[in-house]
Amino acid sequence: MAENNPNWMELYRDAVLERARKKRRVLVAEAHKAIQRRLRELWYAGTPETSERRQLDAASNFLGILSAIGE
Repeated sequence: MAENNPNWMELYRDAVLERARKKRRVLVAEAHKAIQRRLRELWYAGTPETSERRQLDAASNFLGILSAIGE
């Protein structure tokens, strides 16, 4: 998914569901970048705490765990 503004949730889902370890690592990195981009967008827009921000935080944390354990 090399879109200019990829949907972070689609990238996250693809990363989590990918079975091939090497491909999953790449997808995890892409999803993490998209999540960080979206978090920055919300922060700069002054968006208060929302369910999307909580989802972004949870997704980012889970991707960090996957990266740390080498999955």
